[in-house]
Amino acid sequence: MRCEETDLIEVACMKHFMLKVATLNKVYQGVAKDIVYNSQRAQCLLVEQDGQEVLIEMDSILKLTALTQNPFFKSINFKTDS
Repeated sequence: MRCEETDLIEVACMKHFMLKVATLNKVYQGVAKDIVYNSQRAQCLLVEQDGQEVLIEMDSILKLTALTQNPFFKSINFKTDS
């Protein structure tokens, strides 16, 4: 993940954007809360989905879409190593 992409995710967290987050196995939809580390020390996006906090490993994110209208980004596609 590039620094510019992380910066946009930080903006989404600061402004509590509603996001749609696609990973290889699942799609999440919730309010961006923070960037934190899980117990395995992997960097994660913390979102509130249906009243529960969910950690999504940053390296697993394929696409991030802002459902909150904003001037910063609409969607971000992340490159995979495959």
